[in-house]
Amino acid sequence: MENEKRYVIIVGVLDNPDSSNLWMATSFLRHGYHVIPINYRTILARHDMTYLANLLLYTIDKYSPSLIIFCKCNGVDPKIVEKASLKTKTWLYFMDSFFIVKEAPEILQHAKYSTFSSCTSEITVSFFKDNGVENCHHVFEGIDQSIHKPVEPIKKFEADISFIGSATEERNKYKKLLEDAGYNVKFYGHGYSMRSPSMTDWAKICASSKFMLSINTFSNVPTYFSGRLFEYLGCGVCTFHLDNTNSLNKYLEDGKEVIYFVSPEDLIEKLSSISIEEAGRIALAGREKVVNNYTFDHSVHKIIKIAGV
Repeated sequence: MENEKRYVIIVGVLDNPDSSNLWMATSFLRHGYHVIPINYRTILARHDMTYLANLLLYTIDKYSPSLIIFCKCNGVDPKIVEKASLKTKTWLYFMDSFFIVKEAPEILQHAKYSTFSSCTSEITVSFFKDNGVENCHHVFEGIDQSIHKPVEPIKKFEADISFIGSATEERNKYKKLLEDAGYNVKFYGHGYSMRSPSMTDWAKICASSKFMLSINTFSNVPTYFSGRLFEYLGCGVCTFHLDNTNSLNKYLEDGKEVIYFVSPEDLIEKLSSISIEEAGRIALAGREKVVNNYTFDHSVHKIIKIAGV
């Protein structure tokens, strides 16, 4: 029936305005679904695993959802996913490198119990399949165009090149390299600033920086990259991304939509030689590529099509 309500339960973090799980939820709303959030981390901080399981099963029985999305759900008992999958279609949505699965092996079990699963990199999909997960798909974590968009720059965020993310040894190395080379550099996030920037500030940082720097937490994983790369590009800024695996040109074209570098020397050489005009062209092309291919609406559409809901 056309007017029948269709429900999707998202088990994730939807009580934080900066969570990408919320961007997924709003995309499901745009696709005509009613979204029921179950904020598993907040629930487990206040109650126990049994409470979470009972709440989910009660919600399933009450609303008969078309699909349940489990967003990573590290620390959640896999039996909860197994019980939910006996009642309706389920999907484990995983957005990190497989190194995280090695630290939280219950995630792999979630995927095994789910009707469907997906990862944001092809090599992680292969890792899941090699470890017994069936029906696993490659689905990116896209941008939300209401957030990741060009805005007016503001003076306090002005910089030659900026980075957003938690401190790591590799990122610290590049920060010092750029500072020693005389660039006005600003890094934001855990280990660099008092707090991580809000999504509102995120767009302003991008608008106020000549360039953005993109370095994954794990840089040696082929075809894997953080969703922040799409988010930078969605904000309309020319972005330098560390791709020392030479595996990302299939998604974003080097020198046309993004600038890849493979080493500190390569980054400095490319930064020093790019013109403002060329940077502007790359920024525009990068944003166009992301808006036309890599939004959360694209991701959710793919999930709906695969799940048949």
